[in-house]
Amino acid sequence: MWSKVIYGANNHLIHNISHDRNEVREFFIKPIAEGFFRDMLRIYNLNKDFKDLTKAEKSVWFDFASEVPNKLKELNLFIRPYDDFCRTCIITDNEISILVQMDNDRYFRVLTSGNLKNKNNRIVKNKSQNALQSFQGLIQDWNHFYMELNYLIPLQLKKIGYEVIRSEEVLEINVLIIKKLARAIHSRYLNFIRSQNMISGYSSENHMSKNSDEYRNQYTSTFDDLPEDIKFSNIDNAAHIPTKLLSIGYRIRHVKKGFKPFALHLTEAEIETMARIEHIRWSWEKRLNGWISGGVKDDIRKTHPELIPYEELNESEKEKDRELVKLIPALLQDIECEAFPVSPNRIKKLSYAIKPQSSIQKILDETRKLNDQIRKIATLTPAIEEMIKARNKTIEDAISEVAGSYNYAQHIQEAFLPDDLYVRECFPDSFILYKPKDIVSGDFYFFCKQEHLIIFAAADCTGHGIPGAILSTVGYGILDQAVNEIKLTEPSYILHHLYSRIHRFLRNDSEGSGISDDMDIILCVLDTRTNILSYSGVKNPIYHIRNGEITEYQSKNLSENIDNDECQFTSEKIQLNTSDTIYLCSDGYTDQFGGKHHKKFQKNRLMNFLLSLQDYSMSEQNDKLYEEIERWREENNEDQTDDILVIGIRI
Repeated sequence: MWSKVIYGANNHLIHNISHDRNEVREFFIKPIAEGFFRDMLRIYNLNKDFKDLTKAEKSVWFDFASEVPNKLKELNLFIRPYDDFCRTCIITDNEISILVQMDNDRYFRVLTSGNLKNKNNRIVKNKSQNALQSFQGLIQDWNHFYMELNYLIPLQLKKIGYEVIRSEEVLEINVLIIKKLARAIHSRYLNFIRSQNMISGYSSENHMSKNSDEYRNQYTSTFDDLPEDIKFSNIDNAAHIPTKLLSIGYRIRHVKKGFKPFALHLTEAEIETMARIEHIRWSWEKRLNGWISGGVKDDIRKTHPELIPYEELNESEKEKDRELVKLIPALLQDIECEAFPVSPNRIKKLSYAIKPQSSIQKILDETRKLNDQIRKIATLTPAIEEMIKARNKTIEDAISEVAGSYNYAQHIQEAFLPDDLYVRECFPDSFILYKPKDIVSGDFYFFCKQEHLIIFAAADCTGHGIPGAILSTVGYGILDQAVNEIKLTEPSYILHHLYSRIHRFLRNDSEGSGISDDMDIILCVLDTRTNILSYSGVKNPIYHIRNGEITEYQSKNLSENIDNDECQFTSEKIQLNTSDTIYLCSDGYTDQFGGKHHKKFQKNRLMNFLLSLQDYSMSEQNDKLYEEIERWREENNEDQTDDILVIGIRI
């Protein structure tokens, strides 16, 4: 199991980790188990040596240690060796709660007997009644016990030379930029204390204030002369700035010479999100250095009262975090970098990220703002105030109920759409820009690999939101049936099966009864032995780029061509070469209104923009396409017009 969570220096999984159980036990499980025990003793103010435990007592801690890789996988986290400096990714309190629940599901304590038991009420692995004898009488709250245990996971991994990483965060870390940011942080700190003539809470160690000459001499040194712990604290702060920006949908890049940097103006919601991330970052930095939560700050016992969830901090401490993150745009400017928007696909798995707002969320926010404005301009009697509160509660409950339905529908849609790993198995050099207008989408994409054939499609169902999502679910199911059950591989036959079943499902017959809704689609089959691409479609085109020239292949079919059981659709073929790129898309991108004059983006503008991206990797193209359509949309403050789907593939 450990081999499934360990990354190497190249950020790829290492598969040659020893499968010898004794080696794994000695290198991973035993030191982690002993570390868990010693640090939990410190939390509970006990003094005992691990070697003095009974075999049954030790087995409990070995069991806890053995579960670490399962817990990491549950949160989509990995570990990798580190050299001089250990950092950990952002792990939220909610994610720790998930791990606590895993422990509660695996073990629970029967108060009458004091045994550690599983759900079947059997003692785990025949452990004795005194399995946790050292802690008997001290553990009043097992949730708290498991919470403290799980907070210790990154620290135990650090002790054996590993740091916890999240792949989405690692992709955004540029070592050169991080070093520049760390120096910029210290430089701004020096300027601050010189102007204030005091040591402030600013610097990466923003939760304490030092005023003595001793600390003044340390903190006013040049960056290279800083004590190691202070230097690493600045580096940790810098290394998490890309993470904070990712949480609000931005990445960092160098500003090209002669170009004006993208001006980042932070909203209150973005500041609050990044402030929360900053507190989590600071908390993990402290934990990695052996600090635990305590009622008072004690440098000897390493206890700190602010090692608590962000929501539980007082306003003055929250404000420190807010002030720190407000400096990020200036820090980027100091190192000639800028923040730019990323595709929602890049952050959809980040539990702490702000997701793009749907119409429902916007209505809820506007309702709350309207209520605040009413209170500012009018003095309300208690009776009217109470009535407004009741009406607002009704409105918010109704909107929340609808939002809940949308969110569950999104969960269903994400369950059947191919995940990123499968798409990369089909096409290692590819991207999918997928941006629903309202949480769920009428657009969908399909990928299937069958021996030497890869079958893939981009479809656009009539409508968006819930109606479009229902039709996309039906369409995806029929397409899956055609390819994976009936084993059709000819694009025209697949299309005929799809439309005949869709029209039958909607009772759209020749007499005009039923529902006339339909879908546009481009469906392709690539023979990987010959690089011959067969395609068939309705309305949606393929854009093919080779040697700096772009060709549009238009679909020649009509969805009405299904009057009988004989296939009326046609397929075409394209001979692709290595390094060619192809793009499939719905009309959501080209139909987006924006610009200075409230115009559609248009097909020709998209084709020219695709041509301009050919020197970039496919993942960078994804970000630039998203950045461009957001810039176009926001130039005239336009709402998103339709669902957006663009698939890019480099052969």
